[in-house]
Amino acid sequence: MLLVAFLAFSQEVEIQAPWLTVYDAAGRPRWEVTLTRLAKTEEGWEGEDVEVRLYWEGEPKFLLFAPRIQADRLGRTWTLSGDITGEATDLTLSCKSATWEGSLKLTGLSLQGEELFLVADSAVWSEGNVISLAGVRAQTAGWEVELQEADYDLDTGVLSGRPAHLVGHGFEIEAEEIRIFTQEDRVQLKGAHVVPYP
Repeated sequence: MLLVAFLAFSQEVEIQAPWLTVYDAAGRPRWEVTLTRLAKTEEGWEGEDVEVRLYWEGEPKFLLFAPRIQADRLGRTWTLSGDITGEATDLTLSCKSATWEGSLKLTGLSLQGEELFLVADSAVWSEGNVISLAGVRAQTAGWEVELQEADYDLDTGVLSGRPAHLVGHGFEIEAEEIRIFTQEDRVQLKGAHVVPYP
């Protein structure tokens, strides 16, 4: 049920609702927003105490919490602000900003799980299980890894990227490509040059 209050002096329409849901072409939820306050603005609407769930083919992929949200009039694009935290599969996350414009764009991302700690300058997710990352620094399986660009598979826990710089286990390694199987404690390298690390 929606409760609509018309404020005569400020010409603001405030809507209090438990949730807003957007569906894909097959009628499955694409994203859902739960919030404690929703207010109409000249540009669209804004809300407070926000919880966002993002789905792919009906399966939940991301859960985000933020103090505030701003969206366009049709709710097709939105931006979260404040201290943003959340979850993605078995990982906890935090980020500086989160925007939806047909895909989820995150900046200043931090991901942490049992076998992985990762920070990235930016990340993009639109469908499936893969997050595309840029400016990555990760720690896993006793390695510290830097990647210019990478993909992380939420289901398999595989981090793959290029070019790679690794430090750990007494070595420093430069590689053209890397695949890190975080759930198996295993690393695959392509075009690697290994130098003993003091």
